Formats: sequence, structure tokens, C-alpha cells
Amino acid sequence: MKVKSLCTGVVVGMLSLTLTYSAGAVSFQNEQLINPSMTRSDNAILSDIINSLDPDDRENVTYIDETGKVLVNKESLRQEVIPLEPVSLVTYKNSESSLTSITDITYKDNMSLTSVTDTTYKSNRYRDSTGEFYTLPVLEPKPACMGNHTLSPMDFSTNSASFPECRDHRNGPYRTVWSHIGFAWASTRVHLPSAREIRDNNSGYNGSTGFIYMGGWSNTNMAVDVGLQHSTKYNDWAPFMLIEGVKEPYSFKPRFEPDQEVQMKFYVPSDGNIALTVSGYADGEKISRTYVEPAPGWTANGNGNLIKRTTSIGQIQDRQDYNDGSYIRRVRWATSYIGKDSEDNIPWRNSQTYDYCSMPRSKVVVDYVHGGEETDNIFLD
Repeated sequence: MKVKSLCTGVVVGMLSLTLTYSAGAVSFQNEQLINPSMTRSDNAILSDIINSLDPDDRENVTYIDETGKVLVNKESLRQEVIPLEPVSLVTYKNSESSLTSITDITYKDNMSLTSVTDTTYKSNRYRDSTGEFYTLPVLEPKPACMGNHTLSPMDFSTNSASFPECRDHRNGPYRTVWSHIGFAWASTRVHLPSAREIRDNNSGYNGSTGFIYMGGWSNTNMAVDVGLQHSTKYNDWAPFMLIEGVKEPYSFKPRFEPDQEVQMKFYVPSDGNIALTVSGYADGEKISRTYVEPAPGWTANGNGNLIKRTTSIGQIQDRQDYNDGSYIRRVRWATSYIGKDSEDNIPWRNSQTYDYCSMPRSKVVVDYVHGGEETDNIFLD
């Protein structure tokens, strides 16, 4: 498998070392994986999806199609899917004060509110059916071609015009690592901070939310963010899927416990589909979940794909505050592999890495080892 530089056709690596996750894997036949409560046609669709996944990822599978239809190989998994709906952020004038207060309300095109003084509909504020709020990442454009440059793993100037993709998106600080173009599979282990290692406020004015996630951009520049988001209320980590072109994002149960190391995999099992697998402890039990959704333009052979890893404190778009007191510490990414699939991959190192970004550099501290291992810290004080 050839791997291309982001801006040239130069081959920068050849996959010669493989890593397979076959140890302890359970081999299932199709009939054991199909949910008898679903229709024959849905079973056929799910069967194709499952057969495209890594063998270790086939035990608990949730597939959500373009229309929002949920297919699961165990009916109990259906209850774990949490659809999210967008909310608007409406500023109300308090008649007894010159200050304004913020109220989150469900977005409706025909909304008529006489007390609204300033209404802006945001793209990254959501809530579920229980009323819990989520501030998701904002899907970003694919990094622009920058030509040849010196790799600067720690930080580089965020104000320099020569590095346009490392920029302030006005929705919170972040640390990200970009691969070269040409991969379709990545696996890593990452430490989820303990209660003492993270401070955020999901329900506050800025909606500050800790995120640890993967994703990237397809051959057609379609963006994907998938991974884990922190809950201030419960101090745990919920999986989420955010895909450009899909109407609404999703969150999922069960939530993963803090202060543990989880395995996270992001890959393209078949053209036009992406998968997220997270394995770790939830409610005292070791679990693994695989989520699959359509994602236009993503290729199973890696052609045109760019994969990323990101640590961030997500904030409501245009309500960014680099001094709100939030922090996330000791997010250690390690044992990272990247390649075409689970049988054709190599350790993720500098030669597989296109570049890095710390935004802003004054708030992000990185204990850097190499392209596939580092410990991220973000302090908003």
C-alpha cells in the first residue's frame, strides 16, 4: 500500500509490518449475528456491514443508514442509540438588569418569540430527548495543500499565513495530529482523564466539553468527527458520531468510565462507510461497541483519505473563551497504528504524520514522543 504526501505524489512509506487483533477474537457465522426481529432485507444489509468489519469488531454492531434507520445485531443495542437534535441559542434581555441570559430552545423554522433580542442558530449545540445538552465539534474544512515544510511536532505559529490549516475556528482550543493522505484504518489507545484531570461545564454559557476523538476527511473532502465526549454531570465519556452530509449526529450509551485506557479504532470497512470501535470499561464491565454510518467519499483502499487524532475542549461556536477555567490533562495517546486495514498496517510514527497543530499554543502543553504517542494538556486559565 502506497501512502501519499498531502500535496505531492511522493511515496513516503510502504506498509511492511502488520498488526492483527485476532487474539481472543470470536468467530461468528452470519446467522449468529443477524437480528431476527428485523426484516429480511435489513438483515441482508446488516450482514454485508458486519462482514466488512474487523473480526474483533463484530460482536456488538450498530449501523445507522442515511435516513436515520437503525440496524443492530442485538436488539438491546437499539436502546443505546441517542439521536441529537439541534438547538438555537437565544439571548433574552432581563428587564431588571442590563445583563443578558442564555436559554437553549429547540430550533424551529417558524419560531416566533417576542422577547428575543438576539437570535443566532448554531451548528454545534444539540440536546437529546431527556433534555441533556451537547456541544459537539464543528466539522472543519480539509487542511489546505501547503507544499513542502519542516515538520514541527510540538507547535507552530498559529498566526502565520504559511500554515493556514492550524487556525482558530472560534469553537474552543484543540490539539490535533494529521496523517498523510492514503490510509483507511487507524487504531490507538488513549487515557480518559480522571475527575481531577478534567474540568468543563457542558451547560454553561460556553458549553465547554472535553473531547477525545478521531476522524478526518475523505477523498471528496467530506469531514468526519467520531470518538468520545465528556459529561460534566456524570463524569463519564459518551461515544458520538458526527458526519458531514448526515442530517443529525448521534450519541450512544453506555458511557465509558473515566481514569482508564480505552482502545479506539477508526476505519473505512467499505467504500462510503466509516466505523468507530471503542473498547473499555463501562459500569464496571469490559465492553466493546462498533458504530457504522455512511460517509460519502471515504475509500476502503485509503485513496484520498486523511486521518486525524484530536484532543479538545469544544465550545459553542463564536462563544469561545480561552480563560473560562476549563482544563483537560493527561490525555495520553499511545500504541497507535495506521494503514489500510487490520492486517495491513504499521506503527504510526513521524513518517506517517503530515503535521500537528496546537491551538492556541499558549494554552496547549504537549509531552511529545513521536507521531503516534504524546500526552496532551489544555489549560484555559
